[in-house]
Amino acid sequence: MLWAIAFATPFFVFFGWLSDKIGRKWIMMTGMALAIFTYRPFFNQLLSISDTDSKKEFILRKEISTKLTPIPNSENSLRTVTSTRHFDEGVKLLEVKTDTLYAEKGKVTLKPDIKTSKLLSDENYRSMILIVFVMILYVTMVYGPIAAFLVELFPTKIRYTSMSLPYHIGNGVFGGLVPFIGLLLSTTYTKDPLVGLWYPIGVAALCFIIGTVYLSNKIDKNVAD
Repeated sequence: MLWAIAFATPFFVFFGWLSDKIGRKWIMMTGMALAIFTYRPFFNQLLSISDTDSKKEFILRKEISTKLTPIPNSENSLRTVTSTRHFDEGVKLLEVKTDTLYAEKGKVTLKPDIKTSKLLSDENYRSMILIVFVMILYVTMVYGPIAAFLVELFPTKIRYTSMSLPYHIGNGVFGGLVPFIGLLLSTTYTKDPLVGLWYPIGVAALCFIIGTVYLSNKIDKNVAD
């Protein structure tokens, strides 16, 4: 994620500069259109890379190691069982299970603590960086020009109020509800793991339609005025 953000961040400046030359509208509309048609394919690819459940029948081998560590000043012991499952495409699922063995009146009781992590191959890692980079690139296409675009929409007498209202409704209401509505859709329609994407896709589609029909592609001939 950090690599993708680092690589994509300069494009905020680039698309802001480009919008001064060719106008703001179609850069922003292009970013929205690309997001509408590629969000699900991209997230499908991310899911395919990282989902070990779909790769269970492709387990190449399984490694298990056990380590027993006495607890100082106690009859109890700490047992750590590390299980590594190797899948195809270089994906590994690492499971570390820690049991505290309590010796009480000759009995042993277990209190397991299980931690699971996934390890990807370098090729899959680079693929995920590229996918996230492209999706952030869509953001830069909209947010690079948007500040100047909003300023140019309104006369100076009402500019601050007119900018503030739609900007914060867009980010606070529509953007803020993404986790809530996405989770609601995911728990309601459990057969589709990516069903939560339909909300941001729908908002982007609505913005694209309204923007294409009603906005004009103004070009400020003197950006230094």
